[in-house]
Amino acid sequence: MHTPPVTLRPNWVGSLYVLVVAAVSSFAFISGSTSTILLAALLALPSSMVAMPAYYIVYGILALVPGANPSISTGSSSCSANGACHGTTTGDAAAWFTYTTHAVGLLALPAAALLNVIVIQNLIAARRARAQRPAQPPS
Repeated sequence: MHTPPVTLRPNWVGSLYVLVVAAVSSFAFISGSTSTILLAALLALPSSMVAMPAYYIVYGILALVPGANPSISTGSSSCSANGACHGTTTGDAAAWFTYTTHAVGLLALPAAALLNVIVIQNLIAARRARAQRPAQPPS
């Protein structure tokens, strides 16, 4: 019994699909648009059903680091007579937290789309190999 080799490289259609999901999810996470994030997740189904909860688990774990994402933010600002304004805030999310969570979000959905492509391509290859196998006489 011969099984086809597992392929991990998407064909051009699969690559295009992954690029579309990457573009939509990049726009979604950069703009902070929930509806666009949901669109990207919809495009990456069924693997996005694992990728999105994994993203929020990573987000929650990173938020536990002290100073990463404070629950209280305060600030003040003042302007001089010539129009120069200065403001200060405390309690904003740490820059590393913001960049890391955006990076994880930007990678989660394209990774899910890539997983979809790899699984589908390998299922198709296995089905083709099964169809091309000559029938064996009963023994």
